[in-house]
Amino acid sequence: RRELRRMVADNGWAGKLAVAGVVARWQSIVGDQIAEHCTIEAFEAGRITLRASSSSWAQQLRLLQPTIEARIVEALRSGPGGRQAGGISTGEGVELRILGPAGPSWKRRGVGLRGARGPRDTYG
Repeated sequence: RRELRRMVADNGWAGKLAVAGVVARWQSIVGDQIAEHCTIEAFEAGRITLRASSSSWAQQLRLLQPTIEARIVEALRSGPGGRQAGGISTGEGVELRILGPAGPSWKRRGVGLRGARGPRDTYG
């Protein structure tokens, strides 16, 4: 066990393991209902990007943001990386970026219609 901890510390894996632990325990950290409507999209240096299933859920998550941030910090600190996990240190928190659902892509697909004004020319 000590050898494994030393290997994790020597290779700088503690933060990555802590983040993986948060992703794996996401449902138990935030609860069933939030986990059903929200996923972690990115986690970089203390900043977490969440994607909500709808704009109303994005608004709800913004209202719950301080509570969610506190739960994530606690999960990171109790994980394998301890107090230096996931790009945060003692006294610091995480910053949540909450996004609504992804909108439709306006990229061209295949051949367009002649005389059309572009991919958005669908509204009459």
